[in-house]
Amino acid sequence: MVLCVALAVAPSAAWAQDGGAREVEVVVDQGYQPARIEAAPGERLRLRFLRRDYGGCTREVVFPTLGLRRELPTGRPVTVDLPALPAGETPFECGMGMVRGAVVVRAAPTAAGSRP
Repeated sequence: MVLCVALAVAPSAAWAQDGGAREVEVVVDQGYQPARIEAAPGERLRLRFLRRDYGGCTREVVFPTLGLRRELPTGRPVTVDLPALPAGETPFECGMGMVRGAVVVRAAPTAAGSRP
């Protein structure tokens, strides 16, 4: 079994023409590349998973906190549309929970000197 967790941050990603969701390609090859995807508060994401390996562990991706599971056939892209997520980390993983990644939403900055 291989446990592979990369800490790469998503490189430049394309803006989709469907109302502003940012598309990020995630290559699945003994791990997720990138495994850490940063998003702004309120930003919607379209993750495009492209599985290149044939191992049984990566045959699906699971977002446990969102109740979302998708099959990842080798060589065929699979799109997962995510809503705007709350600040913090939203994990994703293989079906066996060994290969992991996360979407990280930073909290919105507060204006300096502002008071509630």
